Amino acid sequence: MSDSAILQQALGDPLLSKLELGYRRRYFPLGFPLEVQTNSPQVIDAAAENWGMFSQSFDIAPMRLALGVREPAAAEPFPEKSNFFSRDHLMSIIANADNFVTCDFEQAYTFGWITHALASDSDTLRYRFLTPAAMVMSGYLALATLHGALISRGNCGVMLCGESFAGKSTLAYACARAGWTYISDDGTFLVRDRLDRYALGNPHFIRFRQEARELFPELADQLVITRPNGKIGMELSTRDLPIAIAPGTRIKHVVMLDRHRSGAAGLRRYPKDQMQTWCERFVNFGPDEVRCAQTRCHRRLLEAALWELSYANLDEAVRRLEQLVDLGG
Repeated sequence: MSDSAILQQALGDPLLSKLELGYRRRYFPLGFPLEVQTNSPQVIDAAAENWGMFSQSFDIAPMRLALGVREPAAAEPFPEKSNFFSRDHLMSIIANADNFVTCDFEQAYTFGWITHALASDSDTLRYRFLTPAAMVMSGYLALATLHGALISRGNCGVMLCGESFAGKSTLAYACARAGWTYISDDGTFLVRDRLDRYALGNPHFIRFRQEARELFPELADQLVITRPNGKIGMELSTRDLPIAIAPGTRIKHVVMLDRHRSGAAGLRRYPKDQMQTWCERFVNFGPDEVRCAQTRCHRRLLEAALWELSYANLDEAVRRLEQLVDLGG
């Protein structure tokens, strides 16, 4: 008899709504308080790996994530990607019938079930459920999401944007090795109630493609794996790397990356209308009032200096960005 059947008989609880989630810990992803409730110490371990380095910086009622772990009624192959569905203040993240969560943004509450197999796979659990659940809840409450790396030089924040393979993570890390401060390699989050374009990121991890081992000697011995998103690469803790980190910065420059095979690094102005169109791609859930608040926040980003950086050589790109910050152009 399966675990769930035994529990149903013992508790008279066919929906498992009374099952005690006895493990409870509080974490602070991006500085937002989040209470994790579960019946599995493996979920707690994964949450600690994900968010144990953050401290609280937002004084709000805690968000809640309740994640039950059980054996499935029948074994199913775990799919390569999750499906996201959202309407108004609700969002569901579904891998299959045994691995899913549902977010209620108005209650700042996420609930779901996963299998023991997923609970034991920390990387996949973090990537497929823990991180997205926390990010969409905090995004609904107070943030405007953007797809870009974030670094700073002194008090000057620079966001690096672009499609996959544009080199955001690699260039961000190269700048950090040259004395910049690293904030994020991918996800940048503008704080909506601030007018100074202040943005947050996760500075505790950085992800590389396998080619980075050839560019940076300290990465040469790092193990390359197939990551939970299907891409081949590495996820490293920044505490093991020779760089400075910070939780956020004020964005002064936004740089769209255009990596070429050859040619000198060069900067040119990037059109505001194209940047606005690019930002609109990331306003895609929540009721109208939340989407409007995120759009207004994105529009403040257009007040920054907008650039396009064409480059082939990484060192040249770093020097060109240093000239941009130090000399203003």
